[in-house]
Amino acid sequence: MAFLFRCPECRTRRRSHALFTQHLRESGLKVCICGGYHYQHRPGSPYCERNPQSAALLASRYGASDEEVADIALELALVPPPAAARPRKAMACPF
Repeated sequence: MAFLFRCPECRTRRRSHALFTQHLRESGLKVCICGGYHYQHRPGSPYCERNPQSAALLASRYGASDEEVADIALELALVPPPAAARPRKAMACPF
């Protein structure tokens, strides 16, 4: 069986890396390369930095106790994200 490249967004398969990158260019699908995984992945996957609970999942992955993971998850749920991470409202056009 040949090694297949699977699109992380639409889940279709390609036989070569060239066909895979061509598919990504033509379809406009975006993959994330944040470092949460060692490969390109869907934005918001469990260990992706864009996932709001990624800190708790990473702590669990690196051996934190269940109580520590629960505390981190609770903190993430109660504390709003920093202002830089929140989406901004569109400003009125000055023209």
